[in-house]
Amino acid sequence: KIRGNNISMIFQDPMTSLDPLQRIDNHFIETIRTHQKGVKKAEALKMAHTMFDHLGIQSERLNDFPHQLSGGMRQRVMIGLALILSSDLVIADEPTTSLDVIVEAQILDLLKQLKDAYHMTLVLISHNLGIVAELADRLAVMYAGKLVEVAPAEQLFGEPLHPYTQGLLAS
Repeated sequence: KIRGNNISMIFQDPMTSLDPLQRIDNHFIETIRTHQKGVKKAEALKMAHTMFDHLGIQSERLNDFPHQLSGGMRQRVMIGLALILSSDLVIADEPTTSLDVIVEAQILDLLKQLKDAYHMTLVLISHNLGIVAELADRLAVMYAGKLVEVAPAEQLFGEPLHPYTQGLLAS
């Protein structure tokens, strides 16, 4: 019950997360109706259209199958699926992996805009320090499965305390 209603996830690879046999509209309808009982199909579809407006995707693309969308559009769909339920916490696992630099910048800009618009907490899992520096207010560095340093972004990038963090930033 918590996942979906309070916590949503943006997975790393949309092609392994989206059902290739379902059109994009069905992904949204199923997500909404699973977590918000009593919502009619037409209402869920209207919500999907509104989300597509926020994502900057033409509503006609809701009729497409995942393989018909570009990598950037598929990732926008994943972001939309995570946000459609207005969760308080969104976990993004390497949300720009395998995207080209231009699309990566667009996705990062979109995440920043939506984070503010939806007043959500975004937990970003990434090895890409450039992305982390651009999006994060606070950072947690893990080494061998353990947290080794937690600090505000400015402090961690300016004066890292842990040797692993220092090495990470030096590389």
